Amino acid sequence: MNRIGIIVIVIAGLFGAGLVALSSWKIPAPTTAINKVVSNETFQE
Repeated sequence: MNRIGIIVIVIAGLFGAGLVALSSWKIPAPTTAINKVVSNETFQE
C-alpha cells in the first residue's frame, strides 16, 4: 500500500473516532435564562 492510501485510512479513522466521540458526549443544555427586550420598531410590517 502506498503512503497516500495509508494517509487516507488514518484520516478516515480519525474522522470516525471524532464522530463516535461527539455522538457519545453528553453536552449539558444551557441553564442561564436570557431575557432581551426587542422594540417594536425593529419589526417591519
